[in-house]
Amino acid sequence: MKYRKRLRTGGDLSHYRGYLTWAQSQREAVRMPPNDTVAAMTHLQRREYDETRQIYLSRGITVATRTVHDLDATVVEQMDTNFAKRGGGHGIFLSAPSGAGKTTSLHRVLGAVLADLKQDDPELLERGEVPVGYVCIPALGTPRSVYQVLADYLGIDYTVGVTEAELSTMVRNGINLTRMELLAIDEVQNLDNAANAGSVADALRRLGDDVDATIILAGIDLEHTSITTGRRGAQIANRYRRAAVYDYADDKQEDWGKHWLSLVGGMAAALPLHASDPREIVKLSTLLFDITRGSVGMLNSALTQIARRKISEGALDKEQVTAEDLDRIALTLQAERHRVRVTAGAKTSGKKAAVVGAHGRGRNRASA
Repeated sequence: MKYRKRLRTGGDLSHYRGYLTWAQSQREAVRMPPNDTVAAMTHLQRREYDETRQIYLSRGITVATRTVHDLDATVVEQMDTNFAKRGGGHGIFLSAPSGAGKTTSLHRVLGAVLADLKQDDPELLERGEVPVGYVCIPALGTPRSVYQVLADYLGIDYTVGVTEAELSTMVRNGINLTRMELLAIDEVQNLDNAANAGSVADALRRLGDDVDATIILAGIDLEHTSITTGRRGAQIANRYRRAAVYDYADDKQEDWGKHWLSLVGGMAAALPLHASDPREIVKLSTLLFDITRGSVGMLNSALTQIARRKISEGALDKEQVTAEDLDRIALTLQAERHRVRVTAGAKTSGKKAAVVGAHGRGRNRASA
């Protein structure tokens, strides 16, 4: 089939049943048998094995980045701080530019919390408990939309005519009755609009005060929005502590090289390729930074693009990532803009400009 259809595995991620099932499946790694075992597979077995690897890569690689470690440590500490409180307690603030890996980190930590709670109490899901929650705020969000996405996640039925006060009560009761421990609200910057500035901060404060779950507010540059500034925004700023998001784009930071190499190495080690050596991919870290400019999402995309192509080619002994493969990466619009800026800057400064292809990294003209 020329055009691959979307793999639909059931569950709507905006509903707790779909999300909890997905969160558990995300922790499942591909089991890679020895090369001679793969070579001995029948055509059907090999096709199924390769399809399993393709599915794993298409979902995106999730590795324990520095941001994941910092967020996990903050969640552990904050849940411990809140454990005896009846409602309220401080929440967690996760803010960074787009592409920094916020949402991926959220999902990984939520999955870790779910796995830990299930290990301690294997029957909690069967009893109808919803230990973790994840919702996204829609564009031009309002206080009512916060309650609506939470009601949808919990499967709470409501009518169009329900008042905001009634809906908020239903949601707060739902969170507490399902014994939710950790709730992540993502894309919170969508609540930053002049019409709802004060009321949004009030709604988030009330939610945090009235539920027993520890809340994570995540989004883009939240510290500069009305949600955390001004008289009413200060109510949020005083109740939430920051979890650090490491900025891999800032290569002037102390120990930046060590952290970038660690990120590249971690993603390289997660690639289900039979001839790949993570140490060889780490040697390409400078080229990968030139392409991605430190974007965790773009690095993920670059390596998974190459890995999926290698698997499709069907040669186990050639399943490795090389510098030549970087020329065939399909760049995001943001990465293309970065390449254009780099090229323009090189020309202005009199340096040899990079040759930028539609799907490739820059190359010095002397070697082109």
